[in-house]
Amino acid sequence: MKTTKYIIITLLVTISQLAIAKSVVKEFKVEGQCGECKERIEKALDLPGISFATWDVDSKILTVRFNDSKYTENEIHTIISKLGYATAKLEANKEAENKLPKCCRPGGAAHCDEK
Repeated sequence: MKTTKYIIITLLVTISQLAIAKSVVKEFKVEGQCGECKERIEKALDLPGISFATWDVDSKILTVRFNDSKYTENEIHTIISKLGYATAKLEANKEAENKLPKCCRPGGAAHCDEK
């Protein structure tokens, strides 16, 4: 009997937590340069709790849908900054930025065709 009550209470708590969490969609600017940046940014956001992330090369706008019980918008900005890209809220982590290919650094678009 105690086991059944425990299971029921656990299920109710889990269901209530799921009801509180919601999917949030945010858009903000990320200072990348090219298709390689796009791949790097989107791959970094391929995480449990982030259901969708796409960065547009031309507009430089990142659209991301995430579970707000797993991430905050500031945490998304931090993930991108740690890759070496500036966002609307954070500067790029300089050490990570310096490790990016020339093409992917600020002003590097002129180098995108170089190998």
